[in-house]
Amino acid sequence: MAATINDDTQSIVVGNGSDRVAINLKQGPVDQSQSFLLTSILIEMGDIEIRIRRSAQGTDQYKKREASLPTSVRSAPITYQNGNQEKKNTAEEKPNAHQTHWDYSISHGPHMWGRIFPQIQCKKFQSPIRIYTDQCEYEPELTRRPFVFHADENCCQTLENTGHSFQVSGKGSSSISGGPVPDEYRFLQFHMHWGSNDLEGAEHVVDGVRLPGELHIVTWNTSRYRTPQAAAASEQFDGLMVFGILIKIAPSDNQEVDKLLNLFSKIIHKGEKVDLDDETVSLKKLMPKNMQDYYTYDGSLTTPMCSESVRWIVFREQMGLSRRQFDQLRQLKHACKGENSTTNGNISQNFRPVMPLNGRLVYRSFC
Repeated sequence: MAATINDDTQSIVVGNGSDRVAINLKQGPVDQSQSFLLTSILIEMGDIEIRIRRSAQGTDQYKKREASLPTSVRSAPITYQNGNQEKKNTAEEKPNAHQTHWDYSISHGPHMWGRIFPQIQCKKFQSPIRIYTDQCEYEPELTRRPFVFHADENCCQTLENTGHSFQVSGKGSSSISGGPVPDEYRFLQFHMHWGSNDLEGAEHVVDGVRLPGELHIVTWNTSRYRTPQAAAASEQFDGLMVFGILIKIAPSDNQEVDKLLNLFSKIIHKGEKVDLDDETVSLKKLMPKNMQDYYTYDGSLTTPMCSESVRWIVFREQMGLSRRQFDQLRQLKHACKGENSTTNGNISQNFRPVMPLNGRLVYRSFC
């Protein structure tokens, strides 16, 4: 058994690898420093995930009480996940048939996307996935086609709060070639996924380990498509190439990412945007030093409409962010300024659960 304490949050983990139970507790009010509120339980058994989470409304009610714990807290819906087969308790409200809003909440989150957008239900080759190195097929041809990456200093031009994450976009000159595809790609945007604690956040799970974050650098195929929109909607696994960089907890700040975090005060709310100077962030410095060791497979976008137009590159080398920097990510708001929200409004977690392989092969470029 291991316990990780981060400020007022305590996480207790039993087991390891693909079989573990993570119990997350939140410290009580100041005058009840010895009390803890159960916020969520995550059970992982191989390819099966069971997540139990307290509703945000119940958590907020608890925080407002300084004298004692609330006498009653609404039970959180329970979602059972086994591949793409999911069940929820009958108390959960059904979404409006014309609802197009999506997020990562209980009512509009990943387990509801198929009902909000019915066309997602028929898709079979979805992302993210679990990757096991010893089950991946080694492809020596990948080592003979190293990635060649070029990007101008003005490649990253805007920083925006999309309501689901932060996003850095640009139209500067860039190109990337090599790897598993013969075409040339151009940088489109990058964003990040994270969780509410150190035990979750990454979308891809490698060798049974889920890290607390994942950076996605999205590029589009300029050899075959005229626009990024056409590439993203292609459903041909070649429209986009997305580079996934898994993020671990580091003892010190990531200086390159810190340049962006220093601007977060200007994009706290959804829709807020700020222009970036040429020297603000370097796309090259975000890429791992070793770009030649990676996993690759055919998959999809991990947000609606989950188009199956992506060739995924998940790098073996990881990036590090400090706990302070992860806390800064969680301060972004998912709502527009002045918009009423029943929750605290923070983007505390924004990752999609793993999806079934359905017969797909995952390749690796290293022995």
